[in-house]
Amino acid sequence: MKRSQKQQFKIRKWSVFLILVCITGLLLWPKRLNNGQYTINPIADNKYSATSMSALKSNISPQNKFAETLDKKLQSENYIGTALIVHHNEIILQKGYGEADEKMHRDNDASTLFQLASIEKAMTAVLIMQQIESGKLSFDTKLSDYYPNVVNANSITIRDLITMTSGLSQHIQPTTFESEKDNIDFSAAHAVKIGEPGTGIGWSYQPVNYRLLAGILMKLTNKTFAVLLNQVFNNTYHLNVRNYQDFINSKHRSIGYDNSYDKAYSEDQVAYNRETGTGNVAMTTGELYHFYRLMIDKVIIKHPSQLWQTRAGETYAAGMYHEGKYLNAHGVLPGFEPTVVISNNGQDAVILLSNQYYKNHSFQPLARELFTKMTAIPTK
Repeated sequence: MKRSQKQQFKIRKWSVFLILVCITGLLLWPKRLNNGQYTINPIADNKYSATSMSALKSNISPQNKFAETLDKKLQSENYIGTALIVHHNEIILQKGYGEADEKMHRDNDASTLFQLASIEKAMTAVLIMQQIESGKLSFDTKLSDYYPNVVNANSITIRDLITMTSGLSQHIQPTTFESEKDNIDFSAAHAVKIGEPGTGIGWSYQPVNYRLLAGILMKLTNKTFAVLLNQVFNNTYHLNVRNYQDFINSKHRSIGYDNSYDKAYSEDQVAYNRETGTGNVAMTTGELYHFYRLMIDKVIIKHPSQLWQTRAGETYAAGMYHEGKYLNAHGVLPGFEPTVVISNNGQDAVILLSNQYYKNHSFQPLARELFTKMTAIPTK
């Protein structure tokens, strides 16, 4: 017997309803990591998108059960600093741990400023890449074009400086600070040869490479490095990078501690100021993540892959270690340890900016562990 049109309509209506229910269930089904250890419930909306500037400035409590697991891990490890964790382009946690200033009873949070130490080298590399993309430099430009008196300068290229394969080192540091130019001239005068340039075999992590890159930028632009950094990163891209003087005068600054709050490091202004282009600026976790996204998303430079090309057998280039599926950056200053572990597309990241560092103690392994738990990507 044939069904009436009314019955057929009801059957079609319920069929469509059941299909929609199934599709909705699949979309909302918890995502399971490849290693099967954790189940991650999706965030209900996109108000914590990792590209949202308001979210990057906000304290964000754990957004799901997995984020709660990471939060508990940070607490159990007695982490001191601010943590920003991004998963699938959503901020699942941005929270402070411990105190930014014990004497003032001020806690770490999303607005706390931390010294970036060697992570600043990535910014120096970006400024160099902008000059390359504008045609004023090339990766093959010789160091002798700008600092002919540096040992082996005729054989050292911009690429060698970016990848720390110049074969240069600096064993003597200035005891006074007059200006950025004097500081870099001191480095050029005291650079010594420890290896041959241009090969991975001769790789050695030596800050003098990036101090010379900062000097080249100053010669090219006729600007101090501080002015150039401010014009590009702050005036143009609103990253709020603070120089050392701005940092120490900020109400949001953190104090660097040794193994307890009773042991705050003293302010050695000469030691900080002489790190021109190599590690004397401060940012928040959100601001630093935004910087990495500007690179990865090809906003601040057009060809990041060219800048990040490493020498054979090595992983370091442009202030980062390139580890296949992820990028890693790390720095150390008395009382400060910043660590970044971020996927190649920038949509998964663990950023730990800590105001505690002392010998034989590091939060870098913790950052890698959290990243691996979140992404199932093995880290070294």
